[in-house]
Amino acid sequence: MAEGTITVELYGPERDPVRFEVHEAVFPGGGGVFTVQPGHTSLLTTLLAGVVILRTREGDDQYFAISDGFAEVRDDHVRVLSSVFESGQDVDVARAEAARERAESRLRKPDEDLDLARAEMAIHRALARIQASKRQDY
Repeated sequence: MAEGTITVELYGPERDPVRFEVHEAVFPGGGGVFTVQPGHTSLLTTLLAGVVILRTREGDDQYFAISDGFAEVRDDHVRVLSSVFESGQDVDVARAEAARERAESRLRKPDEDLDLARAEMAIHRALARIQASKRQDY
């Protein structure tokens, strides 16, 4: 690991893990968005659906959409466990927009079978995918 960097590893159940050496990383934490830089205190936290931003000094930033999960920060090393993660470069934006529209439609016209929490999570996941594809910061 280069001096002044942190190692970030992303793990998901149906993906090979990915590993990056970065200057800082931004995460959608359960208590709000937070940034990890070298020397960060140890931390274990929940993550919400959102965008993980991995920043390098060279500006070769990576954007990942994640669903829920956990992050562990220890000794300049971050491990992210998420049920889903997807590089912003790989997002099918039309599919994500369609998923967002379906979920919003269900919320506009609810029926007795509507699972409100599930519909809201579908919107959050779709928005995370769209934001990651557009490389949008918080």
